[in-house]
Amino acid sequence: MKRFCAVLLLCVMLFWAVTAFAREEVALPSVVEGVFRNLDFFVRPWVLWGYENCFLYDVNRLNRERIGVCIISPPGFEFKLVYDVNTLEVLYCDMSIPEKSKREAMKRESISVADAVKLAKSAMKTSKGMH
Repeated sequence: MKRFCAVLLLCVMLFWAVTAFAREEVALPSVVEGVFRNLDFFVRPWVLWGYENCFLYDVNRLNRERIGVCIISPPGFEFKLVYDVNTLEVLYCDMSIPEKSKREAMKRESISVADAVKLAKSAMKTSKGMH
């Protein structure tokens, strides 16, 4: 019964995420899927420290030890970061200012960093409850 409730809760969370981000022409952002695929990174303490007020645009696992994230700051700066998953050390950082139309499109397809961390922690708690 506990497993059923945990699975049901996870389905409700995914449904909430789909309805929260859904528009007529846009489904669940791929960044949310990236967060779910990389829960081990996003549930770590101090993950993305200093970027709490920014927006997460893209997540890519480069290999077992490295993950790449693309973050947009509120003023529109784009940060491309590569982290060591084990130490949370930033191995690479690049900053640029995309043109306005691209920035606006990136923000529309993003979720806040704080929400990404909360979503990952909630999903991790739910998955631990299933075992």
